[in-house]
Amino acid sequence: MIIDAHLHIWRATPHYPNPDATIVSPFSDVPIELLADYMAEYGVDRAVLVQPLFPGVDNSYIADCAAADPHKYAAVCVVDSSQPDAADQLEYWVTERGCKGLRLRPNMSDEEHIFGTPPTYPLWQQAAKLGIAINIVARPQHIPKIRHLLEQFPTVPTIIDHMAHPQVSDGVQSPDFQALLHLAQFKNISIKPTGYYYFSAQRYPYTDCWDFFRAIYDHFGAERLIWGSDFPHVLLKTGYRRSLLMQERVFPFLTPTDLRLMMGENALRLYWKTPN
Repeated sequence: MIIDAHLHIWRATPHYPNPDATIVSPFSDVPIELLADYMAEYGVDRAVLVQPLFPGVDNSYIADCAAADPHKYAAVCVVDSSQPDAADQLEYWVTERGCKGLRLRPNMSDEEHIFGTPPTYPLWQQAAKLGIAINIVARPQHIPKIRHLLEQFPTVPTIIDHMAHPQVSDGVQSPDFQALLHLAQFKNISIKPTGYYYFSAQRYPYTDCWDFFRAIYDHFGAERLIWGSDFPHVLLKTGYRRSLLMQERVFPFLTPTDLRLMMGENALRLYWKTPN
């Protein structure tokens, strides 16, 4: 089974204030039907729909798409973590609308100030109660707070998107990247080795990132690595098929079991608790 565990779909958002914040324009539709076409063409069985920036905290489109075919799709929502009712918002999107995960975005300036602070602890407590995973799109400077959250909430499955956007020019031995590797001691954390074009100085196959992937693999093991395409942005940077095949093409040390875990089984365990 192949699961694309990191991608975005949306309806056009004509009034989004910052179109430069994304590779694919929010002024264009990226519908579920387009994603389904790519999945069918390349043999991808399931997908995790991660709420994009543009609709804010209205997760309706991804929630409705996932609810229409829950065997194939799972939705990861966002809520306004700065609001006192953030935990109630999360409960609504999970229990009433069927979302399977929450995404926190400290890399955004308007969310960074609240990330990991005590007023947001009820959100983590709610995630623990609901039994869902928390995805974090972060930068290296956020790793100390992530570590603190992992200490506070050791039962909440936590996933770091895009390897926390490492500063590749600083090398694998940089203190920031080593701090990410040290998070491997927490058994509830997984890493998405995705979105290389966000931090690589090179084109595909992103050779300058290979040592970073190897270090992540050595520390976390394949059982805590999760592949995702970053659709639709990947279409303009790498191409869907090359993203799908990159792991087996450029990392020959990965075993068939490693690939099976990374490319599907790990995401199945997190987002489809009782697979059917």
